[in-house]
Amino acid sequence: MAKVAEIKQENIIQSAINIFAEKGLEQASMEAIAKQAEVSKRTLYKYYPTKDSLFSVIVDRLLEGCKVMKTLSFDEKSDVRAQLVAIAQKEVTLLCQTEFLTLSRMVMTECIRSNVIANIMLERLQNLEGGYSFEQWIDNANTADKLAVSHPQIAAEQFFASLKAVVFWPQILMHQPIASEEQQQLAITCAVDQFLAAYAVK
Repeated sequence: MAKVAEIKQENIIQSAINIFAEKGLEQASMEAIAKQAEVSKRTLYKYYPTKDSLFSVIVDRLLEGCKVMKTLSFDEKSDVRAQLVAIAQKEVTLLCQTEFLTLSRMVMTECIRSNVIANIMLERLQNLEGGYSFEQWIDNANTADKLAVSHPQIAAEQFFASLKAVVFWPQILMHQPIASEEQQQLAITCAVDQFLAAYAVK
């Protein structure tokens, strides 16, 4: 029975993602979501009383993917370049997932339309802070005299921005296809090369 309930909820979420992406949160209707999910409105409201509660679940799913960067751990005994490549690969793998791209585009659109939703997203992102992040990884690399980074936060943002320029923003803004494996590896190599050229201890 629990399995059936899980399938219904997943169908509802996927239908909501499709309809929110097509029509936007304001124009989407719970009736349309229920119809596409092939469930009754009663079943839909049982799990998600409002559109906002359903949207919140979708936002949580998007942010769940971002948690991959909270598990980073700097290893003094391992090659810095190899660690950077592994970090970049984690990020690129996430950014190239079809669902992540769809969710990102949808949530960004709603943030532009609504200050309320933008503030909710900001709060959720702030709640993700802490734990082991790339910025902390850089701090530890500095302490171990493996890197010389004056502003770890900016360096971290630059690193990820260079990856997103190839495998994320063209797909989000121009609906280009997911980056090929060759493009992904080139983006990783360039990002790591630029980072080490700027911050490696000479």
